[in-house]
Amino acid sequence: MMRPRVLHFNDCAFVARSLVSAAERVNLHWRYLPPEEVRPKVVPDSKLGTKATYIPYWLRRIEVVSRCDVVHVHYGTSAKLLRDRGVPTRPYVLTLHGSDIRRQWKDPRYHTQIQRAIDEAAHVFYANTDNVQDAVAARPDAEYLPSVIDLALLPQWRPEREPPRIVFVSRWDDDKGVSQQLTLAAELSRAVGDRVELVGVDWGPGANEARRCGVQLLPRMPQSEFHRVVARAHMAVGQASNYFSTSEFEALSMGVPMAALGSRLPRPDDGTVPPVMEGSVSAVVEQIVEAMADPLRMSVDLGGAAWARPRYDAGAYVRRLATLYTAVAS
Repeated sequence: MMRPRVLHFNDCAFVARSLVSAAERVNLHWRYLPPEEVRPKVVPDSKLGTKATYIPYWLRRIEVVSRCDVVHVHYGTSAKLLRDRGVPTRPYVLTLHGSDIRRQWKDPRYHTQIQRAIDEAAHVFYANTDNVQDAVAARPDAEYLPSVIDLALLPQWRPEREPPRIVFVSRWDDDKGVSQQLTLAAELSRAVGDRVELVGVDWGPGANEARRCGVQLLPRMPQSEFHRVVARAHMAVGQASNYFSTSEFEALSMGVPMAALGSRLPRPDDGTVPPVMEGSVSAVVEQIVEAMADPLRMSVDLGGAAWARPRYDAGAYVRRLATLYTAVAS
């Protein structure tokens, strides 16, 4: 059978884009429809205005789906868009990226929609280690496919700034353990004073409180610019939850030494956990202060890049997906 024509539909944290880019490098030409081309961000209040706004997106979906054999849908609520009138029926693979299975699947307002998307998928993946039980409850054959990254886009880690800088790599909201993170930010600010800059992104409902805790907030920026910010930092702080997301894996892959509150769940495939400084607020602050004396040494001791790069490189998963797409299209 000829290689099926594949469309990656929607995206979360650039996972789909990373897979498509990695596939291109081995001569697999998968198509990519990013979130801004899937549906509008802002919809007018009026019924007529809403319809007019949606028409170009609806026509685009008809066009791109008609040119593919298999769709890889990213995020549970996106699957319903493939059922719009006029959109050709194609088998699809679904990746549950986090909040769709973590929160919306349990919410009566969304449960039926998410479950239908899961039931009608030819295959289901889940992207986060905390989603194992829920994903398997919703779909017993669901498999783990991590939030992969495009290693080719990552700059080399060069902690050159003065004063030294610690960067909080996640947004400030509940999914990222914001209340604990704010406590850590305040304690860390008191511990390092003005000898070290604490930096984060102005993103999430807890951002203003983070600023009050002593974190300098940068405006939201393109991914490439954020990568440069992380690559120039001396240390990173990951989200205060029992799992990590794309930004943490990017920082680890660069070799940036990382700290995070609590402990991480093991990967369901190999049982490993991210090699980071972790524990209680006081323990994490103490480890960060000590590590700031020699971040390069701490990077070597932790071995974050050696652990993360083979596990989160999008290229490592392309062949597996290509085989699946061929089976689904048969």
